[in-house]
Amino acid sequence: MKEIKAYVREHMLDKVIDALAAIPGMPGIAVVHLREYGHATEEGGLVRIDMAKLEIDVGDALADRVVETIVSHARTGSGHPGDGRVFVSDLGRAVRIADGGHDSDMGAP
Repeated sequence: MKEIKAYVREHMLDKVIDALAAIPGMPGIAVVHLREYGHATEEGGLVRIDMAKLEIDVGDALADRVVETIVSHARTGSGHPGDGRVFVSDLGRAVRIADGGHDSDMGAP
């Protein structure tokens, strides 16, 4: 299994969620709204960027498609600094609280 964390601009969030929802077998998505500060100004300050963090746990077979979907739908125009990033990690273990199911029993393809 893979854990995918994606940071996208807040105003692109609905577009990304809609595209992900169209993927067959897509599991749930956790969304955290952030106030991120980055991209130093010439005066030395930081610019506030409204971002959202998506967290998605998927099976290995679905991971590349999820990443490609996020990247293609979160990019603003031809791409701009601050459009976000996607991180993919191996998920060592997962346990479902409701019934103790784990790893391959989690429902992610």
